[in-house]
Amino acid sequence: MEDPMYSLQDVIRCDLCETPVPPKHCELYHVHLCETCVEKHLSDKSKDHYIVPFKLRGSIHKCPYHSTKLCILLCKECNVSICKICSSFSEHVQHKKEDILKAMTEKEELIRKDLQELDESIYPKYQEAATNIPVQRADVNKHSQKLTTALDKQGEALHTEIDTIIQGMKLDIDDMDAQHIAAIDRQEVEINKTSTEIKKVILDLKRLLDTSDVCLVSEYTSRTEEFRSFPFQIQVTLPTFTPQEINRGQIRQQIGFLSELVITYPVGTLLDEPRILTDIQTEYKYLHCVVSE
Repeated sequence: MEDPMYSLQDVIRCDLCETPVPPKHCELYHVHLCETCVEKHLSDKSKDHYIVPFKLRGSIHKCPYHSTKLCILLCKECNVSICKICSSFSEHVQHKKEDILKAMTEKEELIRKDLQELDESIYPKYQEAATNIPVQRADVNKHSQKLTTALDKQGEALHTEIDTIIQGMKLDIDDMDAQHIAAIDRQEVEINKTSTEIKKVILDLKRLLDTSDVCLVSEYTSRTEEFRSFPFQIQVTLPTFTPQEINRGQIRQQIGFLSELVITYPVGTLLDEPRILTDIQTEYKYLHCVVSE
């Protein structure tokens, strides 16, 4: 849309000399001024004036506390625009102040610098970081799968070792069973052999009682004492199994150790130093806790 100041039908002129397209404007008296007439307008010292570039006409706000005054100053400590009365009779008296147009120029320069840095440097970094988030999530899953695989492998190794030990102990039991059976077999052989001899002696004794051969009876030697003691009874102490109490901590040591997750936030994402936001006066001397709602 064409600016009415440059319209061929209605050219804005200096209110004092009719010079077209005046570059200045007095906010207090709403007067358009060319460069030559600015000094003439300011020469009236009995009145307040505030000259601004023409494009900024109407941009200076009126004071909400003093309706006839314009906010032509900026309180640098409070970062608010104030009028001259406020600067002299309010909480802004001891604060640093500067002309609102000068402050605006400085802020515009700051805005341009901030815009350039945000648009060309900071925002692209955030975009790059946001793009990397799915990759990080995928890496978390990939790393977890790697850890799980390592644990499964260690578990299989431990199971294999335990199975090997158990199988070895079972073979030991089989070997002891074989030894025990062999001892029983030897005992059976000796018992059968002695039993056969005893049966023969019994028959011989019966024949001696039936014979009248004095010499045979006189030559008899008793073997009863030999057979009375039973030397073939084996003494066996059977093997036992005493299970060890399962110590979960020792088992975990055998499995291995899983290190803790450590997350380090970059400097600047959180407050580097504590900052006082509000000073609350209370009747208490010692404060134990604060609850906010």
